[in-house]
Amino acid sequence: MASRMSPKMSPTTLTKLRNDMEQLITGAPDSAFSIPESPRADAFVIKKPDGTSSNPHEYSKEVANDPGAIVRSMGTSRRVFLINPSLTPTEIDGLSYRIRTMASNSGINSIVVGNPLEDAENNGDMSENTTCLPSFLEDDAPGKNIKLVDNSGPYGNRSSFIKSILHERFGDGLGMPYVSSGYDAKSIYDSEMYKDTQRLDYELMNPLRDLAESFRGSYDETLNSSASKVPVVSMPHGLVTDAGYSLLMGSYVLATHSTAFKIVNPMRGLAFDPIGLSYLLPRIGWEFNQASAEHSVAIANMLALCGYEANAEDMVATGLATHYVSGPFKLNLLERALSDLNSYEYQALFENEKRLYGDKEPAKDVNEPFRNVAVANVIQHLSEYDAAGANEYGAYLKEDLDDESGLFLKDKDPSLTMQEERIQMYGELVSELVSWGATFKDVFAEPSVEGKMERLREIAASKAEYEGKPGCEEDVEVAEQAQSLVDKMEQRSPLALCVINELLQKGLDENETLKSCMEREKTSQIRLFSKEDGDYQRWAESGKGVGLVEMNHGTSSLIKDKEDSFSGWKHASVKEVTMDEINEIVW
Repeated sequence: MASRMSPKMSPTTLTKLRNDMEQLITGAPDSAFSIPESPRADAFVIKKPDGTSSNPHEYSKEVANDPGAIVRSMGTSRRVFLINPSLTPTEIDGLSYRIRTMASNSGINSIVVGNPLEDAENNGDMSENTTCLPSFLEDDAPGKNIKLVDNSGPYGNRSSFIKSILHERFGDGLGMPYVSSGYDAKSIYDSEMYKDTQRLDYELMNPLRDLAESFRGSYDETLNSSASKVPVVSMPHGLVTDAGYSLLMGSYVLATHSTAFKIVNPMRGLAFDPIGLSYLLPRIGWEFNQASAEHSVAIANMLALCGYEANAEDMVATGLATHYVSGPFKLNLLERALSDLNSYEYQALFENEKRLYGDKEPAKDVNEPFRNVAVANVIQHLSEYDAAGANEYGAYLKEDLDDESGLFLKDKDPSLTMQEERIQMYGELVSELVSWGATFKDVFAEPSVEGKMERLREIAASKAEYEGKPGCEEDVEVAEQAQSLVDKMEQRSPLALCVINELLQKGLDENETLKSCMEREKTSQIRLFSKEDGDYQRWAESGKGVGLVEMNHGTSSLIKDKEDSFSGWKHASVKEVTMDEINEIVW
């Protein structure tokens, strides 16, 4: 309607007019428009490092800062591009609203969330790749008549497109893209938000909680918030840290070979963000009845206290991701398949019951069992294996599987069984995180952080006993891993570690819920942020990082060089942290 009013209006003007109309009709909050929509015919343009735009249109040479995320229509699906690794508090609130409204829209079938995948020849830096968001649907060439100065077209120079993006091992040797950290902890200090607990609660903590609940589909329904209907599919190609995991709390998480998850907040003097990790981590493996469930507490401790970086295999083996896909090139197939599927409303096999005028809506949707099944089938067929699959057959065919490997039926000749015909062809996959969790299960059963660290030091000291002896290679490896875990814990804020330990122990209680854990995480995090001369303030004032990298310009910061990390914590070790101090933060 807006375009018919004046076809000569610039896209910026049209967008503002459409936003004003949307807000007037729907009552959308102002924050919703911090996450703009990008029509493919006028694709969003990433700015250059000098602040100018490579958009061929003369009216758009100067652009504002890139938004943290952008929504694009994709047939009967929707795509959310994560442009920046961190979102502003306003963008977090806006994305939460966008996800809630899209998830309750019966006119679509799914929401796909992921970081843009750029050409390998540009080293993952979209600022060098001229104009707009990459989309594998761009084969339809929106704006195909637009030409740049170098005649490369509106999507930049894609001469190596096939060999780079579509190659299964895309990204090898380039470093790892930073998908999301949720928010920028340093900007909270720079804006002085940390000084005002009410502002922290309202502007950052509540939006973070709402974002996690929006992705999970467990938010409270209100006049402006209907029940969640369509699945959210996340495909993080790179590193996700701390609050960034809220973007992976939807129905499906597709891990690629470069996907990883790491908790780095204790390197900032902070604990869990209010997204429910103190509830989810101690229950690792439970949802899909995985082998990792037996070691869930140890795995949770390794992730939260030791900063262990879980790779793609680890994430699927623990249920942190639901599926493994062989490479980012699968996004092409996923987008195309979802864009052509029927919307939620039309995923029906039976006709609705006939009703006379004035009759109430039927209490039951006869087609409910069939809705979202098509989306699940697409994801299942695109994936190499899934989190539930490892035990899918074992649970029902345990008696009939061969005793040695569990991969074949007892009556079948293994030599005649092709790999793709195996009962559990993914049974041979190994997760080092789960293996180490089993190894250190007793260590992390210690109630205190100090006790855990002492047990690890004892194991690490055994290296001298076993080193050089034949047949003791595994014992040496275990000792070295124990020392590595201790070293990582010693780099982190002692108070933050003790707070996280308390949150994990309380979160494991059978009477706890996701919401109750979020509330406790929120209270603790606000107090750590605002604590006078606390570890967070010391870290922020130091200008040091968290051991990763400085964020390079571009949509996908590559992890190449380590940052300097901070060490001037208020307590020299966890031994100095008293129970009163922990209770002051948590309770």
